[in-house]
Amino acid sequence: MDSLSKNDQYFYFFMASAVLLILAIPVGFANIYLGYIHNESPCTLCWFERIGMIVIGVLGMLILRYGPQMKYIVCVFLFASYGIYMGIRHTASWWQRDIGIGLGDKLVGAHTYTWAVVVYWCVIVVMGFALLFIRKNSSMIRDLADKEIKIKPLNTYAKVVIVISFLVVCSNAFQALIINGLPPYTGKSNPDRLTFDMNIMTKTWTTDVWSRLTKFSLLGKNVPEEVFIKDLSEPKKLEFEKNASLGAFEISKSIDLIKVQEILIPELNRFKHINAIAYNKNNNEFALVSNEMAVSYTKDFNTSTGFVLFDKTNGNDMRYIVDATFIGNKFIIGAANKTFTGTEKTNAPIDEMLEWQAFKETSKGISPAFFTKKKGEWYEPSRKYILTIRSKQNYVHSYASDGDFMYLITVPNQFSKKLILSYASTKDYLLSGEKILCVGENLKLKKGRDIHDYYIVGADISQDKMLALSLRYSTLLVIDYHNAKIIDAYEIKNLDNPKSLAVKNDTIYILDRTNDQKDVIKIYKNPL
Repeated sequence: MDSLSKNDQYFYFFMASAVLLILAIPVGFANIYLGYIHNESPCTLCWFERIGMIVIGVLGMLILRYGPQMKYIVCVFLFASYGIYMGIRHTASWWQRDIGIGLGDKLVGAHTYTWAVVVYWCVIVVMGFALLFIRKNSSMIRDLADKEIKIKPLNTYAKVVIVISFLVVCSNAFQALIINGLPPYTGKSNPDRLTFDMNIMTKTWTTDVWSRLTKFSLLGKNVPEEVFIKDLSEPKKLEFEKNASLGAFEISKSIDLIKVQEILIPELNRFKHINAIAYNKNNNEFALVSNEMAVSYTKDFNTSTGFVLFDKTNGNDMRYIVDATFIGNKFIIGAANKTFTGTEKTNAPIDEMLEWQAFKETSKGISPAFFTKKKGEWYEPSRKYILTIRSKQNYVHSYASDGDFMYLITVPNQFSKKLILSYASTKDYLLSGEKILCVGENLKLKKGRDIHDYYIVGADISQDKMLALSLRYSTLLVIDYHNAKIIDAYEIKNLDNPKSLAVKNDTIYILDRTNDQKDVIKIYKNPL
């Protein structure tokens, strides 16, 4: 490279070192040490990440040989972007798990596949720095502009790098052949340890990846449908049989409708969907909340005794409001994704900044139920969420509380069909436990049936039992929530599309969406 300027020589030295680093360290280490010595085999996503690194290394060698052609530089950035995506995709499913959980071995405290994001990010940074070597009078400017491709001389260092890189690429191809086989065989999501005994390896070769390509989805394969809320969220695959006699239980008891109460509160008239109701026995008062997070306190469903409209957009996602409950005097508003917030009536002064941040409108005298104090005198409203384990793949449609704990019941979906009762301490709102609902000894279940097609859309506590309303089969379930057992069931008549319920002494108030798109309160006698 004597004919090149010092600046150009620095560029090519820098590029050769970069090629050596990406192929010799992450790719070479994974192939030789983890593969041949440690017998750790890469999964399908590992191969995708490794192939991207190899392509970038080859592009680096092309730049060494033919100069920094624009097409090579663009391809480096494109494949680095691809690699970052693959690294995030691979790692994302493990980020929310407990500390230390992951696949395979670790390198410097991190599982090997997590390093893909770091490596590809370094590629972008290094390529950016390399471009700084291209000055106005540099020969590399001509390489960028010229149509004719000129072969560059290689010094000894560059030749050594290319030879090493070639050997690493060939070694990876050999490893891929042993582990995965020739096309149409593909990689495996759960590979076996590497062995040169082909009698063993050929038994594990698979073509499963091709069948997955026919079911491609931008959202992924394990994304359940949204919750059902009439006229607001109606997943196409969900159907609801309303006949209680077709449910899993042999039901001999029913609850008749006493009265239909219209909701005439002026402050709520401009909102299309009232989604939840709760009753506060401390002051004999109901609270209603719309999906737009407009909250109205009321005693008669005709007038409001307090109103606020939350700033729904800013803060943790609460797209679909599904139920509500009172914990003491705190009105808890629950969303389908286990995220919740709330309000609380107060006679104490409310910080004006806090009030402005939480509410777009307020009748005064109502504070956010949850907020944090920042430095000085600044307060900030907050929204909480419950991180579950067993019910991680399920949305919820019901919230209830006995004061000590807040209870959530999942709705089943195509991936997780069980009804799961999750509960969190009201002291810190952290998960305290999860139980799969089961059937009590004295309740009859039809032969060949299970309870997991019931779709619970509202719940409340009454006389140390939980009343849970199922949209499917129009059934009111009585649950021993301490032991997660369904102990009784009632047919509940004259419901269209129930969304939430509240218990007041010997009366049940059910928020129902009529078939003519109107939210009303239907009142029933409490069977307990």
